[in-house]
Amino acid sequence: MTKLLQRAFEQAQLLSEDQQDAAGAALLDYLDHMQTIRLTNRQVGEVRRRLVDPSDSTLSPDEVRHRLGFRPDDQ
Repeated sequence: MTKLLQRAFEQAQLLSEDQQDAAGAALLDYLDHMQTIRLTNRQVGEVRRRLVDPSDSTLSPDEVRHRLGFRPDDQ
C-alpha cells in the first residue's frame, strides 16, 4: 500500500461510521468503474486544449456535449 493511500485510510478512521461508509462506497465505486470510464481521443484533446487556454467563455451543457462528441443516446 502506498503512503498516500495509507494516509487516506488513517484519516478515514477518524470519520463517523456514516462518513466511513460513504468514503468506502466512493472508493469501491471508483474501483468498480475505473477501467470502464474512458475519454475518447477527441475528448482528451478538448481537455488538453482547455488546460492550455482556460479563458474560454462558459459553455452551455449542449455545447459541452457537442464539443466532447457525445451523441444524443449517450446522455
